[in-house]
Amino acid sequence: MHTHKSTTYDLIMESESEDKNRSRLETVIYALFILSAIVSIWQFVVQPIVVPSHTAGFASNQTQCVQGEI
Repeated sequence: MHTHKSTTYDLIMESESEDKNRSRLETVIYALFILSAIVSIWQFVVQPIVVPSHTAGFASNQTQCVQGEI
């Protein structure tokens, strides 16, 4: 039976290669989170503002009265 004894160096090197792959995956995931936040904000920026017609009519009635008095 042949057993392999890992040295401290082997364990460190194995851990570092796993950390590199993990950090790359984390970088991709963080980039996707940031991108999704930017897309969500952009959707609110380009969404048109709809003003109800009764409020718009009320504002136009007020301006007409003020102009008529002058």
